[in-house]
Amino acid sequence: MEELIKFDHVVFSYQEDAVGPDGQPLAEQPPKKQAIDDLSLTIHKGEYVAVLGHNGSGKSTLAKLCNGILVPDQGTVTAYGIDTKDEDRLMELRQHIGMVFQNPDNQIVATIVEEDVAFGPENLGVPPEEIRERVDRCLDAVGMSKYKLHEPHKLSGGQKQRVAIAGILAMEPECIILDESTAMLDPRGRKEVMRTVRKMHDELGLTVMFITHYMEEAATASRVVVMDKGKIIADGTPYQVFRNAEQIRSVGLDVPQATEFSHQLQAAGISMPEDILTTEECVTALADILKETN
Repeated sequence: MEELIKFDHVVFSYQEDAVGPDGQPLAEQPPKKQAIDDLSLTIHKGEYVAVLGHNGSGKSTLAKLCNGILVPDQGTVTAYGIDTKDEDRLMELRQHIGMVFQNPDNQIVATIVEEDVAFGPENLGVPPEEIRERVDRCLDAVGMSKYKLHEPHKLSGGQKQRVAIAGILAMEPECIILDESTAMLDPRGRKEVMRTVRKMHDELGLTVMFITHYMEEAATASRVVVMDKGKIIADGTPYQVFRNAEQIRSVGLDVPQATEFSHQLQAAGISMPEDILTTEECVTALADILKETN
């Protein structure tokens, strides 16, 4: 498989705010806190990767290192053949990799939806007739065409996030990174956004990496990476990663609810499959068991 993003023994530390309980600056800077610790990872073309970890595990730092928002203290991050430390090529790099952040309000810059989606291509110097085509196509792709003349601030959280995704898609990146983009949404909004992201991956062939702390979202990925204290502690398919429930719980995470329910049924003596991840799989397995007992 073609390598798109490669972390090679990356170390990154950041300076915490040097203020006391009274809000005044401290006389001495506190020591830097290490967020990424000798991490090596490769993301391949066409993958649909979930990155899991509790707060402070380094997963959001990992996302920001991918396209040069942050640069390593040690080691290298190479994306699309570009070293992220090469400031002269950052614009080129960011045309390959688009990022969607946690709060869509931080990415919406215009007062009308279609103008917001057009903002990125305009800054890339795309001809007006092509911008029009991209805006229509991308709003249609995320199911927001009928809202193109609406004011973004009047939309729901899930709708705003889909507009933000359309704005990234309009710049035609080959890879999209979502940094906890569903964290501020209600369950319905989360499903809307993740359904849209999956559609982009399946229909457009985009490489997707999404940072999340929702196990049900991670269960839909083709690959799951689990982080703790700036290191990768698990990397494999959802079935491989969630099979080791004790390891997942040891770092403050949990397994998908359907998996946990299946384990409880097994403990009660009901012969459930070992690889249950989703509600649909659990329902199917129970239906099969009921058929066999009737």
